[in-house]
Amino acid sequence: MPARPPVRASRQRGSAIVELALAMSFAVPLLLGVGAVGIRLGRTLQATQLTRDVAHLYALGADFSLPGTQAIARTLSRDSNLSSTGRAVLLFSKVMKVRQTDCNAAGVPTCPNLDLPVFTQRILMGNAALRTSQFGTPPVGYIGTGGNITAANYCRQTSLIAAGFDSVLLLGGGQSSTLVEGYFAMPDINFLNLPNSGGGYYVRFLF
Repeated sequence: MPARPPVRASRQRGSAIVELALAMSFAVPLLLGVGAVGIRLGRTLQATQLTRDVAHLYALGADFSLPGTQAIARTLSRDSNLSSTGRAVLLFSKVMKVRQTDCNAAGVPTCPNLDLPVFTQRILMGNAALRTSQFGTPPVGYIGTGGNITAANYCRQTSLIAAGFDSVLLLGGGQSSTLVEGYFAMPDINFLNLPNSGGGYYVRFLF
């Protein structure tokens, strides 16, 4: 008599293939997700280190409006591409709380920005289209050579107020702070096209 075909073995092999396919449909996205999280963590650490180093230099008086100093920042950020079309932007700001003596010295006895934190300098490096400052953007017309803003303007112009800065760092009258904000876009690690997975990373340091 002819042997019967191994029907049961064939069914078992078919079931194993189906189970493997189902398992892989969950395992592959999971592995890709873990990989994306790991890569993002590494990049956020690099971005934090870069922003902190640059913020230290800025607080110590480094002038990031100069090409030589900007070249140092670009060397530190070679993986982030701090060009005008790159994937990162750094915003350098000096913020001061205005006193009446500041207004008097600037010839503005009636001082709209009295006792308010204002921008006295703004310098931008990188792709300006990626993100603006969390505390506001001084109008370009008030930003002079080296990113400096004149006392007459920051005492008078309400558009130069650093909105919300007091909730982060409460300055006394006449006190000032340096602020560096960084934003780093990471669209290439969104393997699964998940919402917010390929977004950017924002970090800031104040001194």
